[in-house]
Amino acid sequence: FHDVSDKWYEWNSGYVHSVTGICLVMGDQLYFPVVARQPVQGADETIEGDRLYHTGLAMLRRDGFASMDASTQEGTVTTRPVKFDGKHLFVNVDDPQGELRVEVLDEEGRVIEPYSKENCDSISANKTLAAVTWNGDDDLSALAGKPVRFKFFLTNGKLYSFWVSPDESGASHGYVAAGGLGFTGPTDTVGRNATKPD
Repeated sequence: FHDVSDKWYEWNSGYVHSVTGICLVMGDQLYFPVVARQPVQGADETIEGDRLYHTGLAMLRRDGFASMDASTQEGTVTTRPVKFDGKHLFVNVDDPQGELRVEVLDEEGRVIEPYSKENCDSISANKTLAAVTWNGDDDLSALAGKPVRFKFFLTNGKLYSFWVSPDESGASHGYVAAGGLGFTGPTDTVGRNATKPD
């Protein structure tokens, strides 16, 4: 993000705000168009009207607001019990030099076979939409509507988010702020079929 500058004559001196509905989803990134005001050279700092207005663009990895980070030592995180009505698990992960594996647990923390860490196909990638599979199978529909926990095992990378989608496109059905290329409404119903900017 562009921070507000404390230097009086920089383009974003003292004030920056978004000019859209929070952000636009553009492929693998979030776009935050911003407007800033800069004092006119020689202006009195107390005169509000002596400003030049500028636009800027801040960009962030899609859903990249926070991550679970792991080094060469494996890190784990287990969710609270969740229910879903989808079929395919997806993750937003950055670990091209490491790996991510996932297992599915019942409410008491017992592994639900065949969704064990050992059966999980390792993910080593930098993708905002990566499918999780177990021995090539990604169908979680037998667990839909039941409380389960997801346990993530990560080395050398960052895990940003996860979701269960009803189809193989990875559509999250979450809100997409001010929209973006390829979306047909206020929620993501298209997944990887959304258009990426050139």
